[in-house]
Amino acid sequence: MMHLERKDRALDASPPTSRRGLWRLLAAAPLPLLVPLWALWRDVYVLDADGLVRVGGGRAVSEWALLSVVSAALVASFWAGERAVRVLGYTLHSLVLSVAFGVAGVLGVMHAFGGPQGNLAAPTWALVALSLVAAVCAFALLATAALFVEDVRAVEEDEA
Repeated sequence: MMHLERKDRALDASPPTSRRGLWRLLAAAPLPLLVPLWALWRDVYVLDADGLVRVGGGRAVSEWALLSVVSAALVASFWAGERAVRVLGYTLHSLVLSVAFGVAGVLGVMHAFGGPQGNLAAPTWALVALSLVAAVCAFALLATAALFVEDVRAVEEDEA
């Protein structure tokens, strides 16, 4: 009789809530920031003391567009129905975030010191923006790791 009582309590207990939606949003947060970052990285725009200057040609624009589309596709994979696709998306997105963190950091430091020839000192707002992008990428990387954990827990719950 006691065994049935425990079983009834287990049925009445509310299921543990998943934070997957929150983690997805946090992991996807850098996406709007990655588009202009990729434009700087691929030399579509260059920072100088006056701000942004358009310099890139067709090849730079196509590279920037490809990076932006791939970044968006990886974020879209977070909502895939198939777990294998989601986990692959998390993995590749982690790599993209790591590169973006490095790009933002290197560009920020380089422009803070005036660039290779000393003539590319960027305005303060640009240095703050690059620092913000690097920080958002770091936090998004942690959120992506949390998505991995959520999917591992879901597999364990499915097997139990």
